Amino acid sequence: MVSNEGVTGNYRSSEGVTGEAVWSTRARWMLLYGNIGDEKVSLVVCDHPKNPAYPTYWHARGYGLFSANPLGWSDFTGGKEVLNFSIPAGKSVVFRYRVIVGSGEYLSDAEINELTREFSSKY
Repeated sequence: MVSNEGVTGNYRSSEGVTGEAVWSTRARWMLLYGNIGDEKVSLVVCDHPKNPAYPTYWHARGYGLFSANPLGWSDFTGGKEVLNFSIPAGKSVVFRYRVIVGSGEYLSDAEINELTREFSSKY
């Protein structure tokens, strides 16, 4: 059994949404930040403009679920929007994400925006 004692966390999106309100919102990046004991840690996932359905929808829950979901439109919009996405037989698709792990001070929005901009200009 894994212990969560001394572990805290909160979410913030590139759109300024925080906490559990980030669930099912769209954003260019999502930050999970908090403490593990006395250590401040940041985990950021950046979406890429070449990804299908950019900016992506996010799964982010207080119990630690944290992932991008570019294909969940129907679920996130209650069926109001549907992404018609398919991969033809014999073809492929590439999804691009940047994962940034920080220790020490929490990453600021300005730092994350710069790292996201740099990532978006590549690949």
